[in-house]
Amino acid sequence: MNKQKLPGGWKEIELSEVFDFQKKSRIKAGEGLKKGEYKFFTSSDKQTKFIDQYNQYNQDGEYLIFATGGHAGIHYCNEKFSTSTDCFIVKVDKKVLAKYVYYYLFGKIQLLEEGFKGAGLKHISKGYIQDIKLFYPENKETQKAIVSILEKAEKAKEWRKEADNLTQDFLESTFFEMFGNPINNDKNWIKCNLSKYGLLARGKSAHRPQNAKFLYGGKYPFIQTGDVRQSDSIYLKKYTQTYSEEGIKQSKLFYRGTLAITIAANIGETAVLAFDSYFPDSVVGFKVESPLFMSYLLKCYKPLLDSLATNTAQKNINLAILNNLEVIDIPIALQNKFASIVQEVEKLKQHQKRSNQEINNLFNALMQKAFKGELKC
Repeated sequence: MNKQKLPGGWKEIELSEVFDFQKKSRIKAGEGLKKGEYKFFTSSDKQTKFIDQYNQYNQDGEYLIFATGGHAGIHYCNEKFSTSTDCFIVKVDKKVLAKYVYYYLFGKIQLLEEGFKGAGLKHISKGYIQDIKLFYPENKETQKAIVSILEKAEKAKEWRKEADNLTQDFLESTFFEMFGNPINNDKNWIKCNLSKYGLLARGKSAHRPQNAKFLYGGKYPFIQTGDVRQSDSIYLKKYTQTYSEEGIKQSKLFYRGTLAITIAANIGETAVLAFDSYFPDSVVGFKVESPLFMSYLLKCYKPLLDSLATNTAQKNINLAILNNLEVIDIPIALQNKFASIVQEVEKLKQHQKRSNQEINNLFNALMQKAFKGELKC
């Protein structure tokens, strides 16, 4: 590998020269709480857990935290916190700002990922981390300026994420404002069976075994429960599997605009088809006048549907449960009014998605320039 040419006033060292590894925690990841007084870091690349106890394994001050089991993750913390067993805690020497090192390594996360070795659950070693090269300006003020620029860019990413959450909250609050809570029917709508809204039809995957290779790999989209669950939009625009000519002979076709509903494993997930597709028997197609409205209505009944599932190895519900589900009966004019709001918000979300990508690209470009000494600070 060619040695990186450094600008004047910059230095290259190994992380071992500035890293002081702290005592490892003995707290298990399962002891983390959804809410608590102190941040609790685990092997995840996102900090989502907390802890209430403060003991010998807690830290107080400015540290870097490395996830060591599974996949790469790095965190910066400058307050009281604790970690699980699958973390390294590092104190950074004062000649380099800890947050500078954090951004430097965050921008090289793939380099950390390559350090995970072993059979089964992979782990990264202290030695691998210590051998990583660090490029930094010796002038502390330059380090601070770089950190300040990247903090502002990161804040823009957080604002964008908050805006995404607000659009979803807006749709949910609009639904409840227009129709109330469908479960307790606080607006006293007439009730009806779900079948009144349209035609429910179960997908089909007749061939056994279902995983026969000759059924797959063709040009026909084949939607599975995971595709519906993982859709990042109310519209289902992506698929991970296709059927061959033989595959479609033993399945069932559903057309664009059909509402897909999962009835096995993850019950009650919904998405509106953006293309014609085939379904297995674990997905139901619902042909209704306003699928966008229906998607939000069924979200409200998801816990109920889950409770009605058969208690087998894989939870599932049958078509009769859906057909006979008692729901609020909303006039089509109001359904369409809500659907038009959803369509406008979906347009906004697509714009935000493009904006997200632009912000991410900017952040990544700034990091690339920052650690080559190309930013004007």
